[in-house]
Amino acid sequence: MTSGSWRPGGEARGSKVLRAFVARSGDRRLERTIGSARGLRVVFRAMASRFDPAAAGGFTGDLRYELRTAGGEVRTWTVTCRLDGATARSGAAPDPAVTLKLALADFARLAAGELDPGAALLAGRLDLEGDFAVATRLGEMFGRA
Repeated sequence: MTSGSWRPGGEARGSKVLRAFVARSGDRRLERTIGSARGLRVVFRAMASRFDPAAAGGFTGDLRYELRTAGGEVRTWTVTCRLDGATARSGAAPDPAVTLKLALADFARLAAGELDPGAALLAGRLDLEGDFAVATRLGEMFGRA
């Protein structure tokens, strides 16, 4: 989902602000802010707006994020990728191409670029289910090097 209110350069500034906030925040603070309904909506909408269909290699389908709080609650979001862009919504897709399961605070760190997805996977902080080939392209598909 794209937003007409984004100004040129605003996305880069937003990424820097998010990274700085995440770098100085503990898990509880990340859960209260980024993990709130509004915080997750902002992060997932920004993520969907960064989706590059050209980098997706023809992939269309759903990506499900299962974000676990310290209290054990799971907050689920779906990003639907199409040939013309992506949208994000709260809730689970019934048959996603990829499901990512991780702590909500670690998701915030991934979104901010403070946690490497490969390192998180190897350390057991991130679980992947589904099409691993799609999972390896997620960073590229959403504007990360």
